[in-house]
Amino acid sequence: MKDRKLTGSWAGFAFKGGRLVTPEGRELFPEDLAWISLTAQLAQEYRRLLEADRRARGLITPSLKPMKGGIRQLPTRHAEPCPVVPLMPTLRRSGRG
Repeated sequence: MKDRKLTGSWAGFAFKGGRLVTPEGRELFPEDLAWISLTAQLAQEYRRLLEADRRARGLITPSLKPMKGGIRQLPTRHAEPCPVVPLMPTLRRSGRG
């Protein structure tokens, strides 16, 4: 793809010289993006843990919308989905959650 600035939900991102450039100016090569699904799933699991902790401590107020569970998965042609271990059940079994 030629150099291009993205718009809409992707505003701030751009393609430059075959790299995806983030709004912070970080340049990601195509091989870096192979990890993006795993990184996103780890971030979502972390948000679920934080939300559960806030709820358990009574810090969730009616004005805060709870996080929606699950993510939309798009079909891929060249990548296998990476299994993710849900942290909450593992922590509960270990007595930490």
